[in-house]
Amino acid sequence: MLLLLGGFSARAASYSLQISDIVWTGSPGGYDCFSSAAYPNTINFTITKTANGRKDYAVTAGPSGNTGNYTRQLRSGSSVLNYQLYTTSGMNYALKAPPAAIASEVLSGSLAGQDGQVIPLTFVFFIPPGQLVPPGTYVDQVTISIYDAYNSVGSPQATRTIRISATVISSAAMSIVPAGGAFSSSRPQYTLNFGMLSTGQQQSCDLLVKQNSSCTLYYSSGNRGVLKQVPVPTAEEISYSCLVAGSMLDLSQAGSLSLPSGISASPDGSRYPVNITIGDVGNATAGNYEDQITITVQAQ
Repeated sequence: MLLLLGGFSARAASYSLQISDIVWTGSPGGYDCFSSAAYPNTINFTITKTANGRKDYAVTAGPSGNTGNYTRQLRSGSSVLNYQLYTTSGMNYALKAPPAAIASEVLSGSLAGQDGQVIPLTFVFFIPPGQLVPPGTYVDQVTISIYDAYNSVGSPQATRTIRISATVISSAAMSIVPAGGAFSSSRPQYTLNFGMLSTGQQQSCDLLVKQNSSCTLYYSSGNRGVLKQVPVPTAEEISYSCLVAGSMLDLSQAGSLSLPSGISASPDGSRYPVNITIGDVGNATAGNYEDQITITVQAQ
C-alpha cells in the first residue's frame, strides 16, 4: 500500500488591522441639508506589523454594501445619501480594493524591522453638502482590508467590515423674494415700499421655504399689526392686513402656522405668497409710516 501525504501551507499575515465603525461628524447635531458648509472627516486608524523584515502593505476599501460598487451611498429606508471615501485630503482618488483599484487608490507602503510596530494611517470620509433627504440615520457597510499590493490576487492579510453612518437632522431654510423670484440664501428680509399711502393699496412678495420634515411658521409684528410713524411714533396708526398662503394673520399678537410636511419638488422650496393690503388711511398726518413683521420657520 502506498500512502501519499500532501501538505498545504499558508503564508502568515504581515500586518493586522485596527479600525472602528465610522460616524460622520460635521454641523451640530448631524447633517444639515440646507448648510453649504463642507465637512471632510479624517478617519484615523492603525495597522500593526506582525512579522520581521521588510513587509509591504496596501490598505483598501471595498464597494458600498448598499450599491455593490464604488458609487457609495448611505441609506435610511428608501432614501439615500451619497458619500465617498478618499485616499487623501485632496479627495482626488476614491479608496478602492483589488481588482478595481489602481496604485493611487489604496494606502500603500513598506516597513522594515521587527514586528509589533504600529503604523498610523488616515483616509477621508466625505458627504457632499446640499443633499435634500428626510431626517434619520443613514447607514452603509464597507470592508477594509490589507493586501500586499494594490493589484494583489487571492485573500487579504487582514479584513474587517465596518459600519458607516450619518444622522440627518430635521432642518428648514427660508428666503423672502419678489413675487415669482428664486430662492436666495442672501435674502432673509424684504421691504415693501408703498410710496404715497392710499386706502386699499396692495403689494406682495413670496416666502420660500425649503424643508426636509414638517415645520412651523412663527410670526410677530413690531407694532402689533399697524403702521406707525417713524422715526418718532405718535398716537396715529394706519391699519393693514397680511395674508400668507391664503391665511389671514392676526398680527395683534404673536402666532404660528403649521406648514405642509414633506420635501418640496421644486428646487426653490415651497412658495407661499405674502399679500399686504393697506387699511383706511383716513386723515392721517403726513409722514413716514412703517411696521416690521418677523417670520421664523422652525423644523420639527
